[in-house]
Amino acid sequence: MQAGTISVAASVPGGVYSDLQKAGIIDDILKGDNDVLTRWIAYDSWIYTARFNISEDNIKTNVVRLVLEGVDTVAFIEMNRSPIGSTNNMFVKYVFDVKRHIKAGENELKFVFESPVEYSKTRSNNNFIAPDCVPSIYNGECHANQIRKMQASFGWDWGPAFPSVGIWRPIYLECFKAAIITSLTAQTKKDAHSWTLDIRVYLESGDSVRHIEGYLSAYLTVEGHQKIKVEKHINQTTRNDGITEIDINMTVSANVIREWWPNGFGDQPLYDLLTVFSTHDGDGYREVSYKNVKIGFRTLEVVEEDASLILGNTTAGQGLTFFFRINGYPIFMKGSNLIPMNVLPEIVDKRQIDMLLSAAVEAHMSMLRVWGGGLYESDYFYQRCDELGILVWQDFLFACSMYPIDREFINTVTTEIEQNVLRLQHHPSIAVWAGNNENEAALIGNWYHTSSQIEKYKAEYVHLYVDIIKPIVNAIDPGRRYLVSSPSNGIKSEEEGFMSKNPYDPHYGDTHYYNYLADNWNFNIYPKTRFASEYGFQSLPSLKTMRTATNKSSDFSVNSNYFYHRQHSPGGYSFIKNQINSRLKLNENDPEYFEKFIYYSQISQAMSMKVETEFYRQSQSDWYTMGALYWQLNDIWQAPSWSGIEYGGKWKMLHYFAKTFFAPVLVSPRLKMSNDIDIYLINDRFVPIIDGNITVDIFNWSNLEPVKTLSYSASVNPLSSRKQATLSLWDFKKRDDILLRFSLNAEGVSSPYNYLFPVPLKDATGIGIPKINISVKGRKKNSKKFGNEFIVTINVDTIILFLWLETDNIDGHFEHNGFILTERSLDVHYNAKEEITCKDLERDIKYQYYHN
Repeated sequence: MQAGTISVAASVPGGVYSDLQKAGIIDDILKGDNDVLTRWIAYDSWIYTARFNISEDNIKTNVVRLVLEGVDTVAFIEMNRSPIGSTNNMFVKYVFDVKRHIKAGENELKFVFESPVEYSKTRSNNNFIAPDCVPSIYNGECHANQIRKMQASFGWDWGPAFPSVGIWRPIYLECFKAAIITSLTAQTKKDAHSWTLDIRVYLESGDSVRHIEGYLSAYLTVEGHQKIKVEKHINQTTRNDGITEIDINMTVSANVIREWWPNGFGDQPLYDLLTVFSTHDGDGYREVSYKNVKIGFRTLEVVEEDASLILGNTTAGQGLTFFFRINGYPIFMKGSNLIPMNVLPEIVDKRQIDMLLSAAVEAHMSMLRVWGGGLYESDYFYQRCDELGILVWQDFLFACSMYPIDREFINTVTTEIEQNVLRLQHHPSIAVWAGNNENEAALIGNWYHTSSQIEKYKAEYVHLYVDIIKPIVNAIDPGRRYLVSSPSNGIKSEEEGFMSKNPYDPHYGDTHYYNYLADNWNFNIYPKTRFASEYGFQSLPSLKTMRTATNKSSDFSVNSNYFYHRQHSPGGYSFIKNQINSRLKLNENDPEYFEKFIYYSQISQAMSMKVETEFYRQSQSDWYTMGALYWQLNDIWQAPSWSGIEYGGKWKMLHYFAKTFFAPVLVSPRLKMSNDIDIYLINDRFVPIIDGNITVDIFNWSNLEPVKTLSYSASVNPLSSRKQATLSLWDFKKRDDILLRFSLNAEGVSSPYNYLFPVPLKDATGIGIPKINISVKGRKKNSKKFGNEFIVTINVDTIILFLWLETDNIDGHFEHNGFILTERSLDVHYNAKEEITCKDLERDIKYQYYHN
C-alpha cells in the first residue's frame, strides 16, 4: 500500500487506517481528536499491490476468476499491468474473469483507490441530491449519499468520520471447468402434516462456458440424523450473465422437524442443507462444487389487520395492527438497534459479535434492527443470530438522506440488493426487510429543505425503493415482508403512494420517537404506537472507557474542548443536564461533579428507558403495541451516545436495567397524572398466570422493613399484558418519603422486583447515607486460590438507590448492577477476564450510589 512517499505492509482483510496504525504512521485513531487529525488519509488516493503465485494446473481450467468479497470502495484494478475492472460499492461482491490476464508462476495485482471524499464531491457537483453535508458538529464529511459505502463512515451524531479505503473482506481466486454453486435460497412453508422446502440453487459459469451438464443434489439432515435427498440431472445452456437457476423441492414430515423460535420463546433447532453440483467430462475428470448452510423451520408473518378486531380489543381504535406472528403466535418483540461494531469494519471479529449478541440474549432480547446507515453484517453475525434466536429487522443501507437515481447508481444498487438478499435469505433470523431509515419521514418533514422540489424528490424516492428495490426482494424472497421505510405506516403508506402524510401515525406501522425536553421519567409523555422501532436517550460512557481515549486530566470536564469534540448531538449535553436536573439533585460546585455527571447521566438514561419501554409493554393491553426496539445497543467509540453497551463491551446501567424491563414476567406500575398507579402484569410466556398475587411494599427511605404492605390478586393470559389493580397515592398523607416495591408470587413463575418513586428523587426526604460492606468469595466451594468466578456480597443498613459497582484495574463483568437495594444483603456474581484472588477483587471494587 502506498500514497506519495508512504509505503507500508497491508493486511487483507484490512483498510488504510488500520494498516497505517499498525505501521506506526498514525496513532490510535480513536484517541483524542485523531478522527480529525488523520482526515488527510481520506482525502488522498492509495495503491495496494500484491504478488502471488498460481500453478499451471489451475491455469488450465476453463474459468479463472478473481473474487473480491468486499472492496471499500472506489478502485481501479490491474493484473499484470492490464486493467481487469473497477469497483464502486462497498457492499457488492465483485467477480472478474482473469484467465487471459493471469499466468503460471508469479503475478501482480494492483488496486488504485480513489478518495471516497473526492469521489462523492465530484458526483454531487454533477448531480446534487440533498442534503449537502452532515451538521458541522459531527466533524464529518459531505455527500455520503453519493457513494455506496457505510454511510456512518462520513460521521454521525454518535460516531466519528473515518472514510477509509481498502480490501475489507476476503479476496481469492476460483478455478473450475464447468460451473460452481454460488448461492441458494430456501423457502419453508407449513401445512397440517408437513413442511415444504423450496430450494433455488444458483450456478455460475465463466464467459467461456455456455453449456453445463451434471447432477445437482440436495441433502437435508433432519431429526435422528436422517438424510432426505433430491437429485436433478442438469443439461442446459447458461444465461448471458453465466448464471443458471435450478429449483429443487422437498416435502418433509412435520414429525421430523422442530420449529425455530425467537430467544425466550423456545429452542432454535437448525438443520444442515447441503447442495452438491457434480460434472464429468469425456476425459473422466470429475468436478464437484457444494454449498452447505443451516436452515430453520418457522413461519413468520407481519400482521397488518383491523386493530379493533384483535381479540375483541375495541380500545385499540381505528387503523391496523403491526406485529410479528411466529409459528402462529403473536409475539411482542423486545430488543434494540445495532449500529456498526467498529468504524473500521474489517477490525470486527467473532469475539466482538459474540459479546454483543450474548449481551442481547441476557437482556431477553428477541430482535435487533440492523440500522440502515451501517452494514450488511458478516455471515458469522447472522449465523449466531440463528443459533441464539435473535430475529433481525434488516434495513437496506440508505439512511437520513435523499439518494440519486442516475444509471450508474441504480445499476450498482441493483447488484447490491440482489447479492445481499441472496446471501442472507436462508437465515431463519431474518424477519423483515426495510428499504431505508427515516427517508420517508425526512422527505415529508422537509428535514433537508427539499420542499421546493418535493415532486422531484418524491418521484426519485418511489423509483429507488419501490420500482427498483421492492421487485428484487419480492422475486428472491417472496416469503418476507418488505417495508419501504422505517418508520412508515406499512400498508397504509403503500395505499397512499408510498408517501404517507404522517409516517408517525400511531394507528399504523412502526414509529421512531425522541423527546429530550419533557420529563422522561413520566409515563404520561409517551405517545401510543403499534411498534416502537427506535427511541432513546443519551448518556456518557464510564471513566474507565473514557480513559482508553485520553489520559489528560484537563479533558475530564463537561466543559473541556475534548468533551465538546466528542459530543456530536446538537444540544446533547444540555439535554442530558436537563434530564438529570428534572429528577435528581446534582450540585455543580461538587468537587466530584464530573464523575457524578457521568454516573447521573447513566441513571437518567436507564430510568427514562425503563419507563418508556414499560409503557410500550403495558400498552399491549389497550393499544396492541407489539414491539420495543430501543436506540441503541452498542457504541462505535468512547463518546456520549444513546448506547446501552460502551465501546469495548462494558455495560452501562441501561443494559443492566434492560434485563429487568424486558423480563418475561414483570409487574409494571404506571403513575398517572391523577396520582393513581395502575398496576400491570406482563406475561411473555405461552402459559397463563392464574391465581397469582401481587405484593406492593411501601418503604420509608430510612427503613429496610416495609411500613405497609398491600396485596392484589393477579391473573393474565399468555403473551399479553393486563391491568390488575389501581392504587391511589391520595391514600398517603406524605409521598416524598416513600418508595414502592412491586413483586409477584405465583406458582412456577419468577419475576424481578420493580420500583416506583412517587415524587422526583430530588424532592424526596429521608434518603440516608448508608453503611456498605462488600466481601468476596469464590463462586464454587473448595475453589482454587486463583479464579475467574466470584460471589460479591453486599451488606447495607438502609435503602440504597442505584448502587453502582466498578472495578478500575480488573476487567470483568457483574451479573447485575445499578441496584435499588431494599434488603440487608445481596449476592452478585462477578466474572473476571483473568485469574485473580478474592482479595484482589475485594480491594479493586469501588461503588457509587445516589443521595440528595
